[in-house]
Amino acid sequence: MVSKIDKELGLDKSITRRDFVYGSSLMLAGTLVGGNESLNASVNSLNDYSFDVSANWYGPGGIGDYAKSHGNTPELIKTAHQIRSGKFSNQEKMAIDTNEEFDLVVVGGGFSGLSAAYHFNRLNPSGRVLILDNHPIFGGEAKRNDFIVNGVHISGPQGSNDFGLPSLDGGPDDYFTALNMPREFNYTEPTGSAVDMRIPIDNYDYLTWQERSFDVGHFFDGAATPWVKDVWESGLQSTPWSKEVQAAFQRVRSIEGSKQTDEWLDTVTLKSYYEKNLGLPSEVIAFYDPIMASIIGLGCDGISAYWGKYFDMPGFKKPDLYDAGYLQSFPGGNAGIARHFVKKLNPEVIEGKSFEEILFGKINFAKLDHADKTVRMRLNSTVVGVEHISEMSNKEHVQITYANGEVLSKLKAKAVVMASGGWVNRHVLKDMPDSYHSAYAKFGHSPVLVANVALTNWRFLERLGVAAALWNGGFGFTCNIRRPMIIDGQSQPLDPDKPIVMTFYAPIFKSGLSRKNQGIIGRAELLGTSFADYERQIREQMTAMFSAGGFDPVKDIAGIILNRWGHAYVNPDLGFMFGDNNELSAPDVIRQPYGRIAIGHSELRGHQYWNGAAGEGRRAAEALIDRFF
Repeated sequence: MVSKIDKELGLDKSITRRDFVYGSSLMLAGTLVGGNESLNASVNSLNDYSFDVSANWYGPGGIGDYAKSHGNTPELIKTAHQIRSGKFSNQEKMAIDTNEEFDLVVVGGGFSGLSAAYHFNRLNPSGRVLILDNHPIFGGEAKRNDFIVNGVHISGPQGSNDFGLPSLDGGPDDYFTALNMPREFNYTEPTGSAVDMRIPIDNYDYLTWQERSFDVGHFFDGAATPWVKDVWESGLQSTPWSKEVQAAFQRVRSIEGSKQTDEWLDTVTLKSYYEKNLGLPSEVIAFYDPIMASIIGLGCDGISAYWGKYFDMPGFKKPDLYDAGYLQSFPGGNAGIARHFVKKLNPEVIEGKSFEEILFGKINFAKLDHADKTVRMRLNSTVVGVEHISEMSNKEHVQITYANGEVLSKLKAKAVVMASGGWVNRHVLKDMPDSYHSAYAKFGHSPVLVANVALTNWRFLERLGVAAALWNGGFGFTCNIRRPMIIDGQSQPLDPDKPIVMTFYAPIFKSGLSRKNQGIIGRAELLGTSFADYERQIREQMTAMFSAGGFDPVKDIAGIILNRWGHAYVNPDLGFMFGDNNELSAPDVIRQPYGRIAIGHSELRGHQYWNGAAGEGRRAAEALIDRFF
């Protein structure tokens, strides 16, 4: 029996339509686990893989080609834990030999892998390339969620969501030119009663870097004035923060730079720097914890002060000195860039030629792994083993074993780019040198939950005068709506009476624990929480914040999609960027090819971003070309 509270939250409502015909046009209109006992239980449950990742855990996926692949899929999670438990160690010999041999096999179909395949094909057009990807659709975290609400197609990012335009130089890293992508973008202006609202165009800039440009509200639950707009311009004294904390915020936001070297900053935590060098109280540090976690996975105690400087955080650069252009975003985030890569590699995979068609055209999955193509992609194929082999002729190859469902297969390659993360590589690279394993100890990883909530309307935001929100406590810490991009002269609507997607980026970090345990406990929480529990948390959070604006969770929410990424962020250890005792840094160790294998992944940059990923994929492919082709 459904309780009255559940009915008020809309938990008894069917929220996902499954009858969308994809030929339609785009323009159709954390609480910390307490105590050592609980910590050990969470760690053990994650190691033993005792999670229920059934359809009820996964939840609805919306409509269209991305509907069956939102976040890490249940099948992938099961196979990944089997890899770590060693299930495939003795079964690889039983794998079916496909008798295929490729010049290059790329493990991973995210930006690193797509870039590696693109540059290998650019420099060696006749070479045969196979990309093995473990999801039902390419893109890594650059995927999207699609909804149809009241006849309107709306989209949100699954993970990777924004971009800055690369320099226009025509070089190999000028992907916008190489992939025939436009370089100028316009965004819809709000209409109706929201005509004067300042709405972000991505999911990050409003957090601190371009905060003055948007209508950002800070929500203080239980305060006499729960909503405060323009905190840093005129509302600071309206917050419940003490005078001491208010003064500390003003002081840290007035600092123009650090006198410390990058090398020194990389040896101390950002928390320590804020406390000891700048004398900031804990409330200020706690405010910046989730912002740092949203871009590099952990709060100020888990990463070095170097990253505070790198990301132009307060204490290193005044907000009014931030002069970079706005970050931008396609309707479904960086899935738009990934689709252009695939279209370049195999034009037949995505129907149509226009910008809109490449972004939203139907994918011809049958063409991805077609024998007559020089660059092929095999989906739902999780690599479980990679190692060098020698044949009778002493000709060296690399053998790759992969799982597709319950079937194990193997094939050969002259060379391999591992465009996959360290949490995978340390298990599947069977002959990886010990020095690489030691270097990988500097790499931690933590999760994020990205929730896209399809709204039938956003009148409650217009009434409150906010397009983005920040808060402390409850589910996540921020959410926002975005101005839709104008594509081929048309766009999704931006009227308070029309549907829109609200996106929550909810990093899961546990300040006070070690870097490694924060990742373990965060993944245990991400994998151990049912869809129903997360849905309840989201509805309760939205009701607490937005009810003053007339929000009704029953009428205003049309759908919710969860995207769970267990290793979304790399968490670089202290000294990650510059090495210790004049030795190579951990990333530089991993960057060196060994044998016929080269590793290229965005985590080698210390943080994950699409163009850094593409750069690492390019480097790995070119290193192998120089040696073997």
